[in-house]
Amino acid sequence: MTKNYPKFLLMLVLAFGFTVHAQEKPSLKPHDEKPKKFSGLVKLDKSRSKSASTPKAIFNDRVELDSESAFNLLERQTESGFVHKRFQQTFEGIPVEFAKPTIHEKNGTPVSISGEFYAVKDVKTSPAISKSAAFSKAIAHIGATHYLWEYADASKEINYEKPEGQLVILPLTSDKNTELKLAYKFDIYATQPLSRGMLYIDAKSGKPLFYNSIIKHAHTFGFVGKMPVTVKTKEEAARAFDDMAAGMYVTASAQTRYSGTQSIETALSGSSYILSDSTRKVYTRDAKNQAPGNSYPYISNYDQFTDNDNNWTTAEHNANKDNAALDAHWGAMMTYDYFKNVQGRNSYDNNGTQIRSYVHVDQNYDNAFWNGSVMSYGDGSSNGAEGNGYFDALTSIDVAAHEIGHAVCTYTADLAYQKESGGMNEGFSDIWGAVVEHYAKGNGNDLSPAASIWLIGDEIDRRSGSAALRSMSDPKSLGQPDTYGGSYWVNPNCTPTSNNDYCGVHTNSGVLNHWFYLVTAGGSGSNDVGDVYDVAGIGISKAADITYRTESVYLSANSTYANARSYSIQAAIDLYGAGSAEEQAVTNAWYAVNVGEAYGGGGSSTYCTSAGNSVSDEYIGRVKLESIDNASGAASGYTDYTSVSTSLTKGASSTITITPTWTGTVYSEGYAVWIDYNQNQSFDDSGELVFSQSATTSSSISGSFTVPTSALDGETRMRVSMKYNGIPSSCESFSYGEVEDYTVVFGSGGSTADTQAPSIPGGLTASNITDTTADLSWNASSDNVGVTGYDVYEGSTLLGTVTGTTANITGLTAATTYSFSIRAKDAAGNISASSSTVSVTTTGGSTGGGANDTLIASYFESGWDGWSDGGSDCARYSGSRSSEGSYSIYIRDNSGTASSMTSSAVNLTPYDNVEITFSFYSYSMENGEDFWVRYNSGSGWQTVAAYARGTSFNNNTYYTATINMSSTDYSFTNGAQFRFQCDASANNDLIYIDEVVITGTSGSGVMPNSLVETETVQTFGGNMDGNADFEGNFTIYPNPAADFAEVKLMLDIEDSPINVKLSVYDIRGSVVLSKSYTELTDDVFGEKLDVSQLKSGIYFVEITSDNGMMETQKLIKN
Repeated sequence: MTKNYPKFLLMLVLAFGFTVHAQEKPSLKPHDEKPKKFSGLVKLDKSRSKSASTPKAIFNDRVELDSESAFNLLERQTESGFVHKRFQQTFEGIPVEFAKPTIHEKNGTPVSISGEFYAVKDVKTSPAISKSAAFSKAIAHIGATHYLWEYADASKEINYEKPEGQLVILPLTSDKNTELKLAYKFDIYATQPLSRGMLYIDAKSGKPLFYNSIIKHAHTFGFVGKMPVTVKTKEEAARAFDDMAAGMYVTASAQTRYSGTQSIETALSGSSYILSDSTRKVYTRDAKNQAPGNSYPYISNYDQFTDNDNNWTTAEHNANKDNAALDAHWGAMMTYDYFKNVQGRNSYDNNGTQIRSYVHVDQNYDNAFWNGSVMSYGDGSSNGAEGNGYFDALTSIDVAAHEIGHAVCTYTADLAYQKESGGMNEGFSDIWGAVVEHYAKGNGNDLSPAASIWLIGDEIDRRSGSAALRSMSDPKSLGQPDTYGGSYWVNPNCTPTSNNDYCGVHTNSGVLNHWFYLVTAGGSGSNDVGDVYDVAGIGISKAADITYRTESVYLSANSTYANARSYSIQAAIDLYGAGSAEEQAVTNAWYAVNVGEAYGGGGSSTYCTSAGNSVSDEYIGRVKLESIDNASGAASGYTDYTSVSTSLTKGASSTITITPTWTGTVYSEGYAVWIDYNQNQSFDDSGELVFSQSATTSSSISGSFTVPTSALDGETRMRVSMKYNGIPSSCESFSYGEVEDYTVVFGSGGSTADTQAPSIPGGLTASNITDTTADLSWNASSDNVGVTGYDVYEGSTLLGTVTGTTANITGLTAATTYSFSIRAKDAAGNISASSSTVSVTTTGGSTGGGANDTLIASYFESGWDGWSDGGSDCARYSGSRSSEGSYSIYIRDNSGTASSMTSSAVNLTPYDNVEITFSFYSYSMENGEDFWVRYNSGSGWQTVAAYARGTSFNNNTYYTATINMSSTDYSFTNGAQFRFQCDASANNDLIYIDEVVITGTSGSGVMPNSLVETETVQTFGGNMDGNADFEGNFTIYPNPAADFAEVKLMLDIEDSPINVKLSVYDIRGSVVLSKSYTELTDDVFGEKLDVSQLKSGIYFVEITSDNGMMETQKLIKN
């Protein structure tokens, strides 16, 4: 869609000419390769798309397709003005897995393509092993003792058959390349232990290649032995369905467990009413506490929930949590109604398939899951009281909608359950949980839903101090990231397994969750990477419509967060128009979570994409047009220079000059320039191609054009493109060359007044804080003309203006807190909005009064935290060798500063003592090899502590060390630095540094150094849809903790009660918290600790008892 500007018939006489210099014989490249893979959204050039005779011709413009590649129509969606055609790519008749691209047509013309497809070449399509051999390999890999196909009645109930195996071509994509493998695909449904997923076996070698989970979190706690199976006879099953068909379907009143009294649809079966809704095909059944174990007993051996008068009350159905079935039934009804009434989708598969729910699965089962066909709900381990067990019955409406949302995803985007796509798979389900809950309950209003809407699983969570499983409004409060790459973010570029949650799918979903929250409700602030954002919310209805269109029309199996951004922006444009408030909200919300730029910041453009795939040989070196004179290099095939602008006069002639840069051989280059005169986000209109030049080796080319008088006033886009050996089109991806975008401005008399304010300064930080001074620094702002200065504010008081991005603040009062902010301004007097504030507390001088200030606290979860990378033998690491969280810094070998990490400068002059605490893990260090902690006061580096393998530590063990320095032994200066440096013998000898806390103290006395062997931090598994396992016998959650931490310990109580003491020690061994408990008889000890008053750092929680037990666990205080 385009902006609603008046349509003009552009009567343009183009005064056009060009100058060519220094003609040379063209140099041709030996080959001109296209990319191996297409993934994303690309707007099509109108002339090219109209001339393309087949879908393959359109796709071939993006990748080099072999003659054996074909695209078969899978699905055709039609809506007002749009037709979406989804295709299956094949090669020699074999499907290419995940390759289901879509051509989007508007008014009969292809306008864009989305999805993914591949340049399949040199793939041998004859398997080396048979299907049966591959199936044996698959069974060996799964390693289950029982499979669903062993149980005919249960298999028939969900239309599952023993897999025969399908031959496919499987793309295996890493962050570096894509490899295509011939593979057998099997839908393996194991029942003991429970799992279901698509397993791909290499058709050449028999090796497992990829497991795509269908049951997302199939964990059973406490299952013992083989469950006996009782199967209905054919006659009993037929009679049960006949009863349903003959029953009278009526509306009932149901007092649900979580959502009050609601209307549900039931059926009369015999003399009782059952939870059966034939209109929606929603059926809810009693699993009779049977476990999904050796078989699937409850799928075919179930009971009906019944009521004799169709008034389902709590008094009748609270026993054994039977009223949880009312929530499951109503939740499935409301989920069906939302998708049917709002999104026009008939059940999860859009084909009216029934939704069956089984309640009372297993005993004390803290889980709920979609198995690809039906819903299964556990009763939870809690009796419903806060602090008892983990979860109440897992049938709340947001959980129901979440799980059915997985089914919707399977039949739309089918996002692969791993890495970023898997995180979004979980995120979309959380979104539907929130949307359906709001649709059904109406709590809050459209623009401001109630706070409870944004808590997933809040109604079922009974863990002490735990608000919910996940928070969409504040993901970090429950251990999820709200920023791509920020705190709690899990590196998705790992090898996905169930042990690492398929590279953090339940964790990284927090980014999509928070994006949706911001699109709905809006918000402002700064994210974990220092970006300052401001999102104007559009309400949950519009946000959900955009999200559903993104998932159902645009996304594909291996989509990334970057793809989701592009697709959702396009979905907003489709529904509400280019430049609409909805498009701006979607774009700015992505910026807020660190995916792309803010609207108007270059990355939110709705213009089609165009780029060269390589700039290694040539790129645009300089562009000159009026006041634009931009000389540049090129990091990629597209560069956004929309912050660079010039004014043009309507009716006047202008000349543009383009200078290429060749890195070596001089090649022939073609050129084209477009200006979007009518500002409709397209370069396709008559007269908007203002200059083109066929391939030439000229050292520069120039062309003149006349701006039409009908050009709309204001800013618009100019695109400059240089393509090897041919004239480029405006929306083309090509092998060699570059595309650059600029801004031109039209107005009465040839220019308009500059009314655009600079962007908001980001990344404001304070450093070198003393009693009376502080240094501020920030990131530069951008402006359409140019930033001339920055106003520095203390509170609401303007302190002055600087021209750079630093300021030294003087005249402050000791031991006082100040708040500073920055505004950027330009020559026209336009002033940006205020940056985020930074709080500064000046030091109080060296008074000997015992001051205790944290100078550095680095956990490396969101970056280097102010430490500098020494070089090739130092790097940020993600993995199990980190002492806390996911990240640490490793140092290795003995290459001097290259084997080191160095802190930022700190001011030590106010302090008498400095304490350094840190954790480390050693890998492959040889006996005698060591690492050092060093200090530099400004006079050179000196070693303050050294740790040697075999003397101080052993490999494969976690340690926490404390170093104490006194001002009587070391010179404490302003600008002091610390360093960790390795002194090993090879690259595979590594030390992993984590949890570095440096504290300055005033007063007499200094503690001795210490080195303590520790264990890894354990946590509850509360991120996985109710799958909260008790990991080990002593756990602390959350850990790290900010305000409260819940401690749980399994006690060894036999015949008589015991007395227990809980103590919390700081790193020096001082007790900072102590509590005693008498006459305990419960096997599980639990305590909610208030740690809000503790300083940031490392502590140890010790629990002792009078029967000789002593357990210790590490606690990290944020």
